Amino acid sequence: MHAPSKEVIREGRVVLFEEDKVKNMDNVLPGAAAPLAFEGKMIGVVGIIGPPKEVKPYVYLVKQYIEMMWQETIYRQLESLKNKNLETFAQYILLNEAINNQRVKQYCEMMDISFDANRFCIVIDIGDPLMELDDLTMQLHLDDLQEKLIELTRSSYQCDSHSICTFLNTGKIVLLKTVESEKEYEVAIQQFYSQSIKLQELYQIYNITDITVAAGNLSSSLQDIHTSYMEAERLIDYGKKLCIMPRVYSYHHWKMLISLLPEQISSSFIEKINWKLKSFASDDKFIEMAKTFIVYCKTNLNISQAAKELFVHRNTLIYRLQKIESMTGLDSKKFDDCTLLYLWLLRNYKELVVEM
Repeated sequence: MHAPSKEVIREGRVVLFEEDKVKNMDNVLPGAAAPLAFEGKMIGVVGIIGPPKEVKPYVYLVKQYIEMMWQETIYRQLESLKNKNLETFAQYILLNEAINNQRVKQYCEMMDISFDANRFCIVIDIGDPLMELDDLTMQLHLDDLQEKLIELTRSSYQCDSHSICTFLNTGKIVLLKTVESEKEYEVAIQQFYSQSIKLQELYQIYNITDITVAAGNLSSSLQDIHTSYMEAERLIDYGKKLCIMPRVYSYHHWKMLISLLPEQISSSFIEKINWKLKSFASDDKFIEMAKTFIVYCKTNLNISQAAKELFVHRNTLIYRLQKIESMTGLDSKKFDDCTLLYLWLLRNYKELVVEM
């Protein structure tokens, strides 16, 4: 370190280097220099060349700016490290069926997070927009954008300090929301739909538009939060497969439960129905008859309305239904019979139901 810098650090204040002072110094010009401090220690010097008294106010400003930037950089690095630790923690408790409770409790104590709080998992699938940011969002640093999305998520779902919100990967955000009781969980689920729709709108400000949100059931501690997470993931997969709109899913949503119902029927039972309906499924006109029957069911077994939806004459629809009856042995006028055939179609031919 050259002599003027040593002098500034020794003095611990701004030093002016007048013409008379620097004329006998090597490689030193008139100006002002100030010590740079970080966490109470002098670790550097900044100087401005020019008339000493004129540049003195500016050296104060530059000193303050540099020290502020150091503090901000350290703060950002610490926040980034904290977020990475939280992300790793979430991956551990959500992606593993069995976890080390002692290890998890130690982390919870360190981060001041309750281990035993009631929580349910909300998964927010945003696709891959963070990998393909456009000019608008590129203005924000990736860490800043992730921090903003987490902030929006926490505020949208009204989270307390024990709720955990983090990125699971670049395409998914998870929120482990705490609730005091089962009753409070019911209230939270009732609000979940409107809160999620609002959150989707807020994300779109940052050009994140491919958003799917799902909530799992209540867990009594972090020990079994994995189950709630997997439930939410299954809802997302199934909702995308069936193109259920809007893309906000939970097991307390009737439309989702009705769509999930066929999946709950055992494979052995479906095999028995397959055997009974094999001649129907192998008929050349099966697709046409299946689509006809689906529309008939979706119009509440109303022949006139179904014919209108299908753009066919009423008699044509009656003929098709009679043909279905003769091939299946089921009565299209009976609700129970129609329910059985409709669930079978929904289980085995999802794409037909989605089309209709």
